[in-house]
Amino acid sequence: MNTSALRVYVRSSSLARLGQVDDYTSLTVVPRFNAVGAYTLEISADSDKAPLLVEGNGLIIRTADGDTVMSGPIRTVDWSRSESDGGSGKLTVGGVDDTSLLSQFTCWPDPAAAIGSQTSSVYKLSAVKAETAMRQLVNLNAGPGALATRKNALLTLAADGLRGPTLTREVNQFDNLLTVLADIANAAGPLGFRVVQVGTGLQFQVYTPLDRSGEARFSFRLGNLTDASYSTTPPTCTRAIVVAGGGTSPRVCKTYDRTDPLFPGLVLEQFVDLTSVDTASVDLTAQMDQGAEEALTNGAGQGSLSISPIDIPQLRYGRDYNVGDTVSADVRGDWYTDVCREVTLTSTASDATTVKATVGGDSSGTNTVARIYSYIAQVKKDVGRLKTRKAA
Repeated sequence: MNTSALRVYVRSSSLARLGQVDDYTSLTVVPRFNAVGAYTLEISADSDKAPLLVEGNGLIIRTADGDTVMSGPIRTVDWSRSESDGGSGKLTVGGVDDTSLLSQFTCWPDPAAAIGSQTSSVYKLSAVKAETAMRQLVNLNAGPGALATRKNALLTLAADGLRGPTLTREVNQFDNLLTVLADIANAAGPLGFRVVQVGTGLQFQVYTPLDRSGEARFSFRLGNLTDASYSTTPPTCTRAIVVAGGGTSPRVCKTYDRTDPLFPGLVLEQFVDLTSVDTASVDLTAQMDQGAEEALTNGAGQGSLSISPIDIPQLRYGRDYNVGDTVSADVRGDWYTDVCREVTLTSTASDATTVKATVGGDSSGTNTVARIYSYIAQVKKDVGRLKTRKAA
């Protein structure tokens, strides 16, 4: 095995380690910031480790230095063989990281009550720190504080560090837990969150990503970048029309506008339904502002920068930067700084591990990081001015 190849270990459903897989033919690992990561491993079906690679078990993937890149359950084991293949063919093992556990649960309006006793339409978070709110949602819907029929016995929570701003928010009934956590975390700085294996248990953690833009810098001129590309798509909402009340309380309507950097004259209206909110609530303004902010953010123009950095002794993924950290990349002669949202690590038993990173954008592919979009918009304008000057 190549000295820089990723190390793979198999664990049981109770998270006990079963053995190492050191004869895989290829491995792709995709850690994602505040989203579900994934991995794919290919191995000969004749391998003596093949019997360990079954649904219900999981993988622990580490760097050659011993740092954990990902751990999570095996979801699929596929077999294939072609006419030219020798032996018994190959197995393709697919899985997700342990953060995927959060996507298996919804946010109940009354987490302490049985499903037949859910009388509210929202779960309310009132004047709590962002991390406290996230821990509360996980604890009551999936963790130790959940109903016996819902809790995951392996899941615990790290201590509350009171990170992030204070927020007031209504969580719609049965919204997906992972989606709600990502919305809160990304709007709070952002904060990072994850579920990781600690011993023979799983732990929900909230953390503050690091700003490594001063030292984690990538460019063709520095020789640590093989390719780079960016893309943009237009917005779907630039004006949010928020309507609250109208049933048991007076109706309140308000519009919120946000100019798009690439299409400053474009107006795209979107209705935000808060008719379930009592307009006599003392936090009505905060709830309407929040509803508008989410609509305008989710409907903003999208931008994404993809780079393929080269691990060098002075700058290596997993040691010097991770997903969630802020890094810098040279975009057409200018330095752009944003969050590293996703990294694709590709490894074989015989070759060195390669790295491809996505900076800015969003790991789920549905939302926007406005800074990269605005930055790319400015770059396009600057290039346009240069072309105009040359033509003149």
